[in-house]
Amino acid sequence: MSIRSKDEARERLADELAGLRAEVKALRTERDEAEEAVALRRDVERLKLEKDRLTEDNARKIRETEHRVGLLKTKQDHDVENARRETRLEVREENLKADKERFRAEMDFQREHLQREVSRVEDILSKVLERLPTIDVELSGQAASRAKKPAA
Repeated sequence: MSIRSKDEARERLADELAGLRAEVKALRTERDEAEEAVALRRDVERLKLEKDRLTEDNARKIRETEHRVGLLKTKQDHDVENARRETRLEVREENLKADKERFRAEMDFQREHLQREVSRVEDILSKVLERLPTIDVELSGQAASRAKKPAA
C-alpha cells in the first residue's frame, strides 16, 4: 500500500470517524432530549397529581366550610328560637307573678271587707239583742215577761 492509499484510507476513516462522531453526537443529543422529555413527562404527571390533590383539598375545605356554616346557621336558628321561648316564658312568669300579686291583694281586700261586714253585723246583732226583751217561758204555763235586772 502506498502512502497515498494510506492517506486516502486515513482520510476516508477520518471522514467516517467524523461522520460517526456526528451521529454519536446526534444520538447523544437525541438521548438527552429523550431523557429530558421523559423527565418533563414525569414533571407534568407529578404536577397533574399535585394539582388534583390541591383541587381535592380545596374542594374538601369548601365542603367543610359549607358544613360549618350550615351548622352555625342551625345553631343560630336554635339560639334565636330558644331566646324567643325564654322571652315568652319570662313574660308568662311575670304575668303570673302579677296575677298572683293581684289575686293576693284582692283576697286581702275581700278578707278585710268581709271582716268589717262581720264586725258590723255582729255589732248590729249585739245591739238588737240588747234591745230585745228577755222572756222566760215555762212550758206548762203562759209566757210571762221578766223584768230586766238593774246592773249592780
